[in-house]
Amino acid sequence: MGNATGPASQRPAPKHTQPHGHRDKPDQMQEHSSFTPRQRQALMRRYQTHDSSKDGRTGIPLDVCLAMPEFAGNNLIGVLIHDYLDPQTGRMHPQGFLQFCTLLSSCTTPAEKKKILFDSFNVYGTDTFTHDEIFRLYKVLLGRVISDDHILALTFEALRHPGLEKEGQITKNEFLQMVPDSEIEQKLTLQFNLPAG
Repeated sequence: MGNATGPASQRPAPKHTQPHGHRDKPDQMQEHSSFTPRQRQALMRRYQTHDSSKDGRTGIPLDVCLAMPEFAGNNLIGVLIHDYLDPQTGRMHPQGFLQFCTLLSSCTTPAEKKKILFDSFNVYGTDTFTHDEIFRLYKVLLGRVISDDHILALTFEALRHPGLEKEGQITKNEFLQMVPDSEIEQKLTLQFNLPAG
């Protein structure tokens, strides 16, 4: 699966500009569209508890971001968050924080979340998943539960699925169809406990 160490600019289907996932942030999502002004203010207050600089220039270190209660313990977030960090500092800044929260909100559709997930794990930028990317996806999702040998077996099984157009690779469209919306909503939708309006 794709990148675990890259920044983002503004687009749900990040493109790799470097082998390890430096890419643009999602731009198909309207920026912060899922939050009202009051909710954005609440999110910014939360952000500022971790970045005390008034202009947000210091940024929040990655380890602090991953320890936030909403993000902690979600392995997919540990991969996706890299696309929203500043490429120079490796830290989270206000705009990236709001964009990341938008991705994880209930207002971003499962289809859009799946596209972003695919692009984050699409290491080689080929619009298809092959062995390495499928293995990494399973490793992130299941690595604490099952052995690498079992993950390897699941990888080969997925790549031999009879519904694939070409054995040994899963296209982006096939991936979007294979992953149930309910599973994406469960793994990539967070409740931020924000004011109603």
